[in-house]
Amino acid sequence: MNTTVIKSNQSIAPFWGDKLSFIGGLDPLGLQNSSDATFSLMLPGLNNVTGRIRYYSFYCWLLDQFSIVVKNKTAFEQQKFIRRAEYIVALGSQYFSGGYSSIPGSNYAIQEIKQNELTEHDLQAATFKDDGSTRDTYWNYSLGAFGQYYLGSLRDIGLIIEREKGARLYVRTSKQNEDHISGEELAIAFDENLSKKSKAIFLECLVSGTISEKQLLKLLPSFELNVVPTKSKEQELLIELLKQKDYPFRIEDIPTTYRKETMLQLLRYAQIVNKDFNDRDFVLDAYLEKGIISNDRNSCFTGWYFYQLNEYWQFANTSMLNGCLSELLEEYGPRQAYLPDFVESLTKKTITVLVENKILDNKDISIQTLLDKIENSFDSNGLIEAIEANSNCNKTAYALIAILTVYNENKEEFVQLDQYIENYEIAKDGEPTKYFNTEFKERLDSSIHDFLYDYLFTRIIYRHQYVAFRKIGGGSRSSQKFIIEDLKIRYINNFDASFTGPRINTLLNYLMDLSVINENKQLTSRGKQLLSKLEEDAK
Repeated sequence: MNTTVIKSNQSIAPFWGDKLSFIGGLDPLGLQNSSDATFSLMLPGLNNVTGRIRYYSFYCWLLDQFSIVVKNKTAFEQQKFIRRAEYIVALGSQYFSGGYSSIPGSNYAIQEIKQNELTEHDLQAATFKDDGSTRDTYWNYSLGAFGQYYLGSLRDIGLIIEREKGARLYVRTSKQNEDHISGEELAIAFDENLSKKSKAIFLECLVSGTISEKQLLKLLPSFELNVVPTKSKEQELLIELLKQKDYPFRIEDIPTTYRKETMLQLLRYAQIVNKDFNDRDFVLDAYLEKGIISNDRNSCFTGWYFYQLNEYWQFANTSMLNGCLSELLEEYGPRQAYLPDFVESLTKKTITVLVENKILDNKDISIQTLLDKIENSFDSNGLIEAIEANSNCNKTAYALIAILTVYNENKEEFVQLDQYIENYEIAKDGEPTKYFNTEFKERLDSSIHDFLYDYLFTRIIYRHQYVAFRKIGGGSRSSQKFIIEDLKIRYINNFDASFTGPRINTLLNYLMDLSVINENKQLTSRGKQLLSKLEEDAK
């Protein structure tokens, strides 16, 4: 009989007998899915890594040039063409007047220049290894930033399509009607902003596979992708692209325009605050206003309200898991703990923290009494700092208050929100409205001890185990933060709570690249004109 030795932080996956390795993972309670679904609904056609809007027109132009320049039109030849083109832009970005932020491959390119003092650049060596792989090149993903970052957004917004299904060969869309901006229009507009000389150099170097520093300088400003030339057809088309219906090729009874509506609300907000702000400021405003504009519930603004509500919810719950794991590590180290005893101990310690901080008068009050006591003492945004400043049972204490504060701040809205998120299909497993409308209301008379004990057991510990097992699927990599065997729990690692990125920063970057807002997020004259037009369209 063979004996298997299980090493530290390793377990045997049930039934299959494979070794299970542990990874950090993301979203250990599976509560960010509703946030993801919401910002995907509100801002389709862009994402958190499509950093520069001019890449939309650049890729349309590039696919056009591929069809003209390259005779052997295979997926591999297109891959090589795109990768070389991206790397040329990355090399040139060191000279961009506005910096090289969000230019894919720029960090690699600039590091290569500094380390090797290169004046002549081998595009093939930087884009493919000798064995044909892309590992440790300017971009690991085989189809470059185009495939990893931009492809999905370009498809969604109607600019590119696959020439044949499954061929992985892409072409820009052709102009068919006036309802939406096509890839053809953007390709032509991009071409109009290129000097004949810079275009010729770019294509010549792309085909030859080498480019010199002198040639790179001659590409500017034509191939600066961090800003769109002002008063150009390209600028006009890209603004119209953001304004058009969300999914140009989708047949809908009522086409959605949440990207356009989000842009309207964002520009209104910029006009009101008239100073620098960030993406969280905007969604926090939607949260505080409960999605209401001029006494009317706005469907787009309500989406951003729900987004931020779910963010507070997932942050508080993940922080409770973090505090739970910190306590487990401090009290037991690598040893096992009897789970019911551990949860009981953590529950009592958490309540003690609340009493010592005068949040509780005594340990025996009900959840409803605690809700009444803290209603005007805390707000969700202010609790973030307290949560982040603490650990162990202190963190679970403030996380609990944060969860209850989410309820207090939104209790009048949960019924309407539940209907809203069901209608728009953004209600994912674990979101807060259904919980607060049902299970939570049934526990209002429970003692704080009984409520917290059950909450830690079911919605933190067992939920994490459920989410971690679901993520394993048929693989052998687990994001488990602990192992439970025979009601005994053992620590593996921890996870810090964080917010998701709502894509608002991407839209802000686009608006800056389009000269709609300036670097301080204030409206330019072009921005004021656009806002007036959007408000007129909204009437």
